[in-house]
Amino acid sequence: MKIGIFTDQYYPMISGVVTSIKMLYEGLESLGHDVYIFTFCVSMKHLTENQKKELESKNVIFINGIRYPFKSIKDYRFTFSYKKTLNKIKEYNLDIIHVQTEFSISKIAMRASKKFGIPIIHTLHTSYKDYIQYLFPHLDKRFHRQLMYLEKKWFTGPISEASEYEIVPTKKVISDFELYGVKNQDVEIVPTGIEIERFQIQNANLVKIREIRDKYKINDTDFIFAYIGRTSKEKNIEFLIEAFSLAFCNTPHVKFLLVGGGPELEDLKKYADKQGILNQMIFTDLVPWEEVPQYYHIFNIFMNASKSETQGLTYIEALSSGTPVLVQKDEAVDGLIEEGYNGFIFDSLEECIEKMAYIFKNQEVLLDMKKNATKTSLEYSKEKFAESVLKIYEAAIRKYKNNQE
Repeated sequence: MKIGIFTDQYYPMISGVVTSIKMLYEGLESLGHDVYIFTFCVSMKHLTENQKKELESKNVIFINGIRYPFKSIKDYRFTFSYKKTLNKIKEYNLDIIHVQTEFSISKIAMRASKKFGIPIIHTLHTSYKDYIQYLFPHLDKRFHRQLMYLEKKWFTGPISEASEYEIVPTKKVISDFELYGVKNQDVEIVPTGIEIERFQIQNANLVKIREIRDKYKINDTDFIFAYIGRTSKEKNIEFLIEAFSLAFCNTPHVKFLLVGGGPELEDLKKYADKQGILNQMIFTDLVPWEEVPQYYHIFNIFMNASKSETQGLTYIEALSSGTPVLVQKDEAVDGLIEEGYNGFIFDSLEECIEKMAYIFKNQEVLLDMKKNATKTSLEYSKEKFAESVLKIYEAAIRKYKNNQE
């Protein structure tokens, strides 16, 4: 089967969507299918050799685009020119189009589907309701509702209507379908898989782990609370910094390691300084993708306070590495995180502080949880992910053909 994956964002950006696409690509390719990623151009000049190799290892078809003039989406591109792009898509004689994002790339995908008679599948990764609230927290809720209406009308609504099936990573997304203009749609819940082997302790690079510890002056006796991912507003990282400061300010050998870059990084450093814990925090900024698994093996506990997650890939990565998690109560963790088994769940600042303190004072409880975390992750391999999605492709092609008759 010839499969076209269409996305507004791809490597070297690091995000849950990018990881999901990468895992799907590799899983489908291992099953013997031809997979192509259609995305907007990135500048190669500032990429590392490893980043260039990663792009070269995939069938990535670049589309020229214009940068959006907004800080929060500065990594995205758009285009109003379709003719050359459609001619390029035609060359690949695709059997199925799988759209992963809803902005400019979805418009291209819909035109290609209509012009060349190719069925479309759409994965809805993002909780736009939460994103809008975080991006515009000081604006009236009526404005939020208006933005959601426009988002539905221009983006998620049209691509969902054009699709044969809607894929979601967790049931959380389904509850907001009406907000996104998804109605009477065939929907499948398919948890995103990851390359579990990359994160497992038996495959850890001990030399690289030591280098990272030395670089950031992390002692073997330090207890490490950590976050890994994009530093953007909707991730609610300020919450974690505040909780950490109230639990451990001036507590020797307890540190907060924040791995990742993004638009809020400098503001988070200022906030940590304001909270009086800048000397206990380590900010790495962006780290090479291939080094990410080694960071998990430095963490004692992985944390996330976001309510905007729809798939929680970093949770699965942490579990795969044998790292228990401390996360915000949310539908996205239902069935994944079990209190006291492979992690802890909080639903308020006070509860988060209380559980942070408990974890630090009772570190022996983490020993069994590490084993349980690894067991949980086995259900989320990229191979199972690809096999599940492939069945939906086959059903979509049959459905599309039946509708054309």
